[in-house]
Amino acid sequence: MEQEQWYTNKDLFEMVQGLTQEMGTLKTELSETRDSIKKYNGLREQLNLCQQDLSAIKAEKRGGKEMWGYIVGALGIILALISYATK
Repeated sequence: MEQEQWYTNKDLFEMVQGLTQEMGTLKTELSETRDSIKKYNGLREQLNLCQQDLSAIKAEKRGGKEMWGYIVGALGIILALISYATK
């Protein structure tokens, strides 16, 4: 009983060549994906730094406003003490 071949040698060779080309394409796509991920991670780091800087600026502004509040309050107390002392 002789078994029939499903594919000829030529068919097998062409399939292997096609797979090789697909592997090359996949390798290129994988490389592009890695590059995209590196860029994304770099952008993410920059975004985190910007958020930290923004938080620091907001805190600095808030601190300045609070400081002026303390100064105005202290001036009010001083003026009240001066006016009380001059009576």
